[in-house]
Amino acid sequence: MEHGGHLLFWKTVNLIILFAILYWLLKKPISRFLSDGIESVVSKFEKAKKEKEEALKLLKEAEKKSEEVKAEAEKILAYSKEVAEREKEQIIAEAKETAARIVRMADEEIEKELYKAKEELKKFAAQKAVELAEAKLKGSITPEVNKKLIESSLEKI
Repeated sequence: MEHGGHLLFWKTVNLIILFAILYWLLKKPISRFLSDGIESVVSKFEKAKKEKEEALKLLKEAEKKSEEVKAEAEKILAYSKEVAEREKEQIIAEAKETAARIVRMADEEIEKELYKAKEELKKFAAQKAVELAEAKLKGSITPEVNKKLIESSLEKI
């Protein structure tokens, strides 16, 4: 067993030397590999964090612009309603004024036509009165009355 123990000893020593050599040879590459991997993960994490912050910033800007556009749209809508109401009131006022002017003109035309009708009626009545008077006078004037009228007219002159 001594020979087996001795062999085990040398195998252990060889294994330790092999691990030492491997450690010495692979220390820098493995360290660099692990370091690069960690740095890569950290840099990807930082990049993802920055992209997330940028996305949140853009989202906030978009929400702010959306609110501004919404407020502007509400202002435009309110202004449009105000302008429409003013125009409606103006159109109604103009329509009332036009209607009043038409009524005045109609009243004036009615007054003119009424005046003309009264004047024509007066002329007609006067003419009929003259005709009736002539007819009555012609029937009542005899040659004697006619002679007296002529004499009285000459005396007045």
